[in-house]
This record gives sequence, structure tokens and C-alpha cells, in this order.
Amino acid sequence: MVAVYDMSVNCLKLNADKTELLWAGTKHSLSLLGGCGPSLRLGEDTVTASEHVRLLGVTISSDLSLDKHVANICAAGFFRLRQLCRIRRSLDS
Repeated sequence: MVAVYDMSVNCLKLNADKTELLWAGTKHSLSLLGGCGPSLRLGEDTVTASEHVRLLGVTISSDLSLDKHVANICAAGFFRLRQLCRIRRSLDS
């Protein structure tokens, strides 16, 4: 017997725009899935898998490395430094 979870019983609704799916594993096991892996059908909505997902501000890739997250943090830090250089002349010592 397969139990089917009905989100409407608990007054929950799937936001397909914000829902992300990540198939995680080693590079070898992910290559067996082919690409990003199969999609997931939840009721009438279909969620497709992606290479990277963002969870609580952390970007996680399918091979569970944080390379993409580190790159995003560095890019944000350099952006802020460039913004400080622009207003540097306006600040007093």
C-alpha cells in the first residue's frame, strides 16, 4: 500500500516558482542519471532538477560541493568593495 501525501489536507500549497529539486551524489552516480536527473511530478505541478539550489542562503551543487557558494560570496564581496571605492571621496577620515 502506497501512502499518498495530500498537501491540501494541511492547507499547504506548492509554489512551483520557488520549489527547487536537487539530485545529489558523486559525479559518477550523477552521470548515470544523465544531465540533471529526472523531474518530479507533485500533483499537477512538475519540478525539474537543477545543478545548483539555494537553501537558507547557501548555494549547494549536485555533487555537494560549495564551489558555487564560494564564488557567489566572493562576487558579492567584490561588488561591495567596488561600491565603497565609488563613495570613498565622500567620506571623511
